[in-house]
Amino acid sequence: MCGLAGFQLSTPKSLPQGEMKRRGLAMAKIIEHRGPDGLHAWADPEVCLSHARLAVIDTTEASDQPIHVAGVDVHLVFNGEIYNFRDLRTELEACGHTFRSQGDGEVILKGYLQWGEGVFSRLTGMFAIVIWDPRHARMILARDRMGEKPLAYAVLPDAFIFGSEIKALLTWPGLKRTPNLQSIHHYLTFGFVTGQESAFEGVLRLPPAHYMIVEHGKPVVTQAYWCMPDPSEQKPRKLKALQDELIERFVSAVDGCLIADVPLGAFLSGGVDSSAVVAMTSGRLGRKDLATFSSSFGLGRYDESHFAQQVADQYQTQHHAFRFDDRLLGETSKLAWHYDEPFSDSSSLVAFALARETRKHVTVVVTGDGADETFLGYERYFRYGDMLRATPPRGARRYGPLYRKSETVMDARLAATDAYGFMMERFRELQKVQLHGLSILPHLQNCSYERLLPHFTQCAMPEETAGRFDVGVYLPDDLLVKIDIAAMANSLETRAPFLNHELVEFAARIPPHQRVWDREGKALLKKSLEPYLPHECLYREKVGFRVPVAHYMRHEARQQAHDLLTGERFLSRNLVRPKFIEWMLDRHVTEREDHGTRLWALTMLELWYRTWIDSDSNAPISDNEDPFANLARLRGTTGGDGDFGSTDAAA
Repeated sequence: MCGLAGFQLSTPKSLPQGEMKRRGLAMAKIIEHRGPDGLHAWADPEVCLSHARLAVIDTTEASDQPIHVAGVDVHLVFNGEIYNFRDLRTELEACGHTFRSQGDGEVILKGYLQWGEGVFSRLTGMFAIVIWDPRHARMILARDRMGEKPLAYAVLPDAFIFGSEIKALLTWPGLKRTPNLQSIHHYLTFGFVTGQESAFEGVLRLPPAHYMIVEHGKPVVTQAYWCMPDPSEQKPRKLKALQDELIERFVSAVDGCLIADVPLGAFLSGGVDSSAVVAMTSGRLGRKDLATFSSSFGLGRYDESHFAQQVADQYQTQHHAFRFDDRLLGETSKLAWHYDEPFSDSSSLVAFALARETRKHVTVVVTGDGADETFLGYERYFRYGDMLRATPPRGARRYGPLYRKSETVMDARLAATDAYGFMMERFRELQKVQLHGLSILPHLQNCSYERLLPHFTQCAMPEETAGRFDVGVYLPDDLLVKIDIAAMANSLETRAPFLNHELVEFAARIPPHQRVWDREGKALLKKSLEPYLPHECLYREKVGFRVPVAHYMRHEARQQAHDLLTGERFLSRNLVRPKFIEWMLDRHVTEREDHGTRLWALTMLELWYRTWIDSDSNAPISDNEDPFANLARLRGTTGGDGDFGSTDAAA
């Protein structure tokens, strides 16, 4: 796991070699938190590749990046882990390739020499890859199938630039920091920036499961190399056979995620998915004394630490349970800096804090991310099914005349996207009509629901349609962004065995009625796990990785949110109408309505503006500008610098 960055000049030799390396190192330096074990840059007259390394597999200098092949003018930087690299290495050795390192990066590069762009479909794992091939004067960029590893780029007059995080691109001289108001409009709908466009005009994101070819004088070519299996491939099977195969495939996926030359642990929330990972790691694969890590707030339904402890006791893990409180809010401005774009998933607060505490013990953790989307675990999937099965179907487009350009789209697709968009949105369409200020109001004609259209698949059950929407949008643009940035901000690598593409393909070929039944999310997965986990851990209300943001916006952060959202600086941007903001604040504080997530979305939007648009310092905002800065100190601390909470238990 690392951070990569670099550029290809539009005019070769237009920069001195020293200046090219200086720029490349500056791009890597700003994301050094992703890789504090080594900072390197390489340049030729046309290209610079730079890299910040987190040494996980083959920690020797032999696996430092950029990686080169002796006698062949091809070069690589990459971020991620390839879980099947040993099998690929054996195959490549049989083809005559030799290796100087024990790492996976060299395997990717030799695989490219052997199979060209076909190497990407052979890789199992998470990755963002950049290859410079002077033999053909082209640069190839690739991203993993599910979108675990980010990769941003921009096509500028003087160069093509790229990086693991957008902040690396923002170090480039002359790159304008212009807000993409259409992306912000969609952000206010979903709470995160969706699709290929970013919150900055001209800065784009390579889609998951795609590679890109960049050549001088030619349009950039983007090509998909993988897609989810079509529902037509689904075949019903005996339940017992499905259970047995699911467990065996899952064990194999977990086993691949355990390869590391550094200390490794696991997140353990006490929910089904993370508990399943621990059960397979410690139970089936025999990893004794596994370090596990959980978080809680001690606020009623936000606390499932006792379930995590139950699983930790069953598998005799070295368990660390951290209890957090409102002091987390003091880190809000750091999140605005780390996430680069407006990002309102409030659970990023606890993900960031848990990653920081976890990194004190291990370098790698395995997680339960991805199970809900592929095995259909969210309760909202059933509510979505109810909406579409109603007569007439519910969730129809609210302001049709605003969206005339969509009338050519098939009604079935519109009904499906409208219903799910309505279920997922932060601000309702009616609210946006009242919320949007003059600068963003014209974008109201662009229905945010249409961001879901490319991911629509006609499925036998609407529950699966919803899951595929999440695989295409919610998973890569929210959940995986959240965990990647929160973890890598603390130099912690996360691995998600449920996102193993072969396991995902296996799940997608199971008819949805055999994955869920009796309105029980992940019914097949839970049934398969019954021999390994307590019944009460499997069959209970899902809590998730939550932060009591509505509570905080009414109490601990009430004044800070009010001052920020009614202040002249925010209102002068003409993004919102002041009276609607005042109305929301009043309704929320008086508990007549819950606007916690909406107020948080606006808060993170303003902090993003202050961090990345108002300033070109490339640094987090100062305490003087941060309304939440003092919250971390209001009630004292429980330990040293950066301590967010207390350790409740360690077994």
